[in-house]
Amino acid sequence: MIGFVGIGIGAVLIIAAAVLFVFWLWMLIDCLKRPDDKFAVGGSNAKLIWILVIIFTGLIGALIYYFLIKRTDSHQDRLIGIALLASVVIIIILIASLFTVNTKTTVSIEPYPSSKLPQSTPTPEVTPISPPVNQTPPSNAITPPAIMTIQPDAGTIGTKVVITGTGFTAKDNNVAFRLEPEDSPETFKVGYINNIISRDGKTIEFIVPKLLGACAYVGGPPIVCDAIGLTFKPGTQTYPVFVVNQNGTSNSVNFIVLRLKLQQYGVIL
Repeated sequence: MIGFVGIGIGAVLIIAAAVLFVFWLWMLIDCLKRPDDKFAVGGSNAKLIWILVIIFTGLIGALIYYFLIKRTDSHQDRLIGIALLASVVIIIILIASLFTVNTKTTVSIEPYPSSKLPQSTPTPEVTPISPPVNQTPPSNAITPPAIMTIQPDAGTIGTKVVITGTGFTAKDNNVAFRLEPEDSPETFKVGYINNIISRDGKTIEFIVPKLLGACAYVGGPPIVCDAIGLTFKPGTQTYPVFVVNQNGTSNSVNFIVLRLKLQQYGVIL
């Protein structure tokens, strides 16, 4: 509806402009062709004055020229002028009516039929988004133990050793020495130093003992261990060492147990 009204207004404006231009051009040509003695107003320079008035004042000057000069001509010329003026008036009325219709145009909204009301849409399933790889884990996340360094990396029985890393628990850390390869037929392949504490979760300290336990204790109810008192192999040996706690098992690093024999006293260290 609004589109058709706009087109109608445009067409009427074009027609009005054409009619007004024809009327203005008609008055200018009449002024140019009119003899000097036919100007009732203006004196000896009347033609020049009226030409300038029509050119510089446009339609208003043409209307003034018509009422003061042109309408005094023949009856036929007066009828043509009246017809043109009537056309201008009709065009102005049409433009005003079209603008009135345009301002009063409203959009009617019909109620949606109750039988066609849209049904409730089920909630779409939301796929959880995995956090970025480098996102900091939440504070309650379990961090498996990991060994970064072991200092010193060699020593005799009684040597104090410090392991640094992450994921160590406040208590119940177990330092494990792999005494035998995994494919060994021996029953006890790993010996443990039990109940080691960590004050900061990053370091644990222990003394290399003469005897190792056969089981790892990681909290919870007490367990019965089948054997205790595992010993290191004779002579200087390299053992993979790792940490076991309730968070899991760490990587392994090598530690050399030095077994020194004092010939004079027959003592093995």
